[in-house]
Amino acid sequence: MSRIKLAVATRCFGLPIKRAIKTAAQIGARGVQLDVQNEITPTSFGASGDRQFRKLLEEFNLSVASLRLPARHALTEPEFIDQRVSQIKSALEFAGRLRVPILIIHPGQIQTEEGGNFPLVCEVLNDLVRFASHIGIDLCIACETNSASVIRELVSKVDAGFVGIDFDTADMIFNQQDQETAIRELHTWIKSYRLRDAIREMDRGGSEVPIGQGMVMWDQFLPLVMETGYQGWLAVDRIQGDQRLEDCQRAITYLNSLLP
Repeated sequence: MSRIKLAVATRCFGLPIKRAIKTAAQIGARGVQLDVQNEITPTSFGASGDRQFRKLLEEFNLSVASLRLPARHALTEPEFIDQRVSQIKSALEFAGRLRVPILIIHPGQIQTEEGGNFPLVCEVLNDLVRFASHIGIDLCIACETNSASVIRELVSKVDAGFVGIDFDTADMIFNQQDQETAIRELHTWIKSYRLRDAIREMDRGGSEVPIGQGMVMWDQFLPLVMETGYQGWLAVDRIQGDQRLEDCQRAITYLNSLLP
């Protein structure tokens, strides 16, 4: 059996959490990624609820691969920075309660030019990774529109603890970045992969499409990930389209056919 495990982001099902967990198992996922803003929150249930939720996962032989905390604002946007940091710390504590190893956050655009927000992003991440390390959770940042070189510079400068990377295959297409080069440059820090497919337009941007119907070369991507020694989760996600659940099911079947 492959050491790489397939999870699915259950928020794309649009179902109540208990039904979403059952559905994830039914479509062949071994794990789930949960949205801790729109799907469940740190106040969704108390200590007894935490135990019941873990039992629900055990019933369907599923693990929680990671939690994702979407962002309405950039990490260091002055008006919202305190609120954002507090929200992330609360999500980290929630991850600890659920025994989930990874929390993924979205930092927004990182500006490395003089007067940009790079130093402040580093300062905030140092504070967050100290907090995460104390709980025993890996904090990961999504690359979004930032280049691999900028992300590498950022994670290299954070020195209060480890900060990982959530690598999104569709973002590489949208941003016209070479996927192999980026993975080889960042693999030391990659703790999570977000699997999406996409078609790029003439300029930056494009459209997300079902896995296997876009520009990601999955038969090259999977062997490369394994070559780097990665042994974590690959989380299938779908944020566009009218048949997201069905697309996720077909994606898991397709990806399993490519895994050794």
